[in-house]
Amino acid sequence: MGQTVVWFFVVLVVFLGAVLCWLPRFSRQDLFFAVTVPAEFPASEGGRAILRRFRGQVVLATMAAAGLAIWGAANGRFALVVAAPPLHLLATFGAFLAARRNALDHAAEPTPLREARLEPRQIRVPGRWIGELLPLGILGGTAAVLRANWERIPQRFPVHWGIDGRPNGWSTRTAGGVYGPLMIGAATIALLVVMIWGIVRWTRRVHVTGTAAEADVARERRYLQLLLFSEYVIAAILSWTALLPLRPLGQQSPSPFVPLGMLVALFLVLLLIVVRTPAVPAPAEGGRPVGDRTEDRYWKAGVFYVNPQDPALLVEKRFGVGYTINLGHWIAWLILAAIIALPLAMFLRKVSH
Repeated sequence: MGQTVVWFFVVLVVFLGAVLCWLPRFSRQDLFFAVTVPAEFPASEGGRAILRRFRGQVVLATMAAAGLAIWGAANGRFALVVAAPPLHLLATFGAFLAARRNALDHAAEPTPLREARLEPRQIRVPGRWIGELLPLGILGGTAAVLRANWERIPQRFPVHWGIDGRPNGWSTRTAGGVYGPLMIGAATIALLVVMIWGIVRWTRRVHVTGTAAEADVARERRYLQLLLFSEYVIAAILSWTALLPLRPLGQQSPSPFVPLGMLVALFLVLLLIVVRTPAVPAPAEGGRPVGDRTEDRYWKAGVFYVNPQDPALLVEKRFGVGYTINLGHWIAWLILAAIIALPLAMFLRKVSH
């Protein structure tokens, strides 16, 4: 196994571990590990103890996963290298669930009050329609390059490589085989565009007046900027993937650090956006915390929101950054079906050939 591949997995695990250690501090002041709590609890001794325990477990899981990848590579057990990231994900999710169970002992009933504003929202999609179309333009430009160099593309070329760097998946010089990554990129970007417009039009504001409302608007604007930047990263990664058949290196495995570097850039932009996002004050309403104005019982495992009575299609994540889909909304299942349909269709097409 090449050292590049091993270090790709090690860097991925360490980076995700660092992000997970930081994420709990980004939630609203009266949400703690996806549980509504009094605003002062996260800074209390009990809250700090839960956070320390969670971070300690994440650090141990990260060290164990990175060590497993290195040991597996040194002893020729390539399956352990590949298994390190998913095992790390399972262990850290277990740490989150443990912290959530401890936070539930300090849960508080959120306020039943809801705020609404009658006039239309003033927030706009970042970059307007030009910003939205440019990622698709990148994919279109890549398609034009491939079309202009069609005769340089081999009749059969590798598209997947094993852990030992040898090709184990192939495609052919057909429209589907050559333009497939660009098609996936276009579909993914289209879904992100829907999500951006959905955040603007289909989400519910937690606060609509005062400094808390201003902070909410700033958070929403940062999320939109992050999604727009994600479109560019996806366009860049899949354009790079689509151009691989034109490489002069033939069947040699491409360096995984190219897409990894793009993903790191995405996370760095995420960090910059979060640092620039003002904290949302937690005013008490009737002596109760506000949270995100949803009830804890509708959050399954703290990450899945299922509430058929809520008309909102997208709601803020309680742990992490951004929004999640209300799985109690019928449109959510159409969106999930669309997300699954294209990759599944391409996989079935590949198997049939």
